[in-house]
Amino acid sequence: MNVTIDEIILLAGGTFLIVWGIGKIVERNKLVKTGIKVKGIVLRFERRSDASLSSYYHPVIKYVTVGDNEEITKAYAIGSNPPMYDEGETLKIIYDKTDKRHFIIDGTANKITGPLLLLIGVGLIIAVAVYYMLHQY
Repeated sequence: MNVTIDEIILLAGGTFLIVWGIGKIVERNKLVKTGIKVKGIVLRFERRSDASLSSYYHPVIKYVTVGDNEEITKAYAIGSNPPMYDEGETLKIIYDKTDKRHFIIDGTANKITGPLLLLIGVGLIIAVAVYYMLHQY
């Protein structure tokens, strides 16, 4: 048995993606079941850079809560490059009724993020297992 550091790192990465994907699926399902759906508007974008100096544009969304009519303005946690939305675009928002500032955009991208992360993680682990089995001798 000769497992390389690369294989261990890839297995750990695959496991991380699986856990992250499951977390996203659980978060979305919880908000869809118990959250409150409203319309939000994209006001502008916040440009953020990661460790590799890649830039991502996070939409700043404004929405009004049901009941107390509180106006919430917050940058969405997920960004993209190029931006997935346009300034002024109206979106479906689902916010947590216990934490009104916690929300998701109810769209196709949010629906597939969790399952996609899960699928990539499983694929990565399977690929490493197959590579290991084929190259162990």
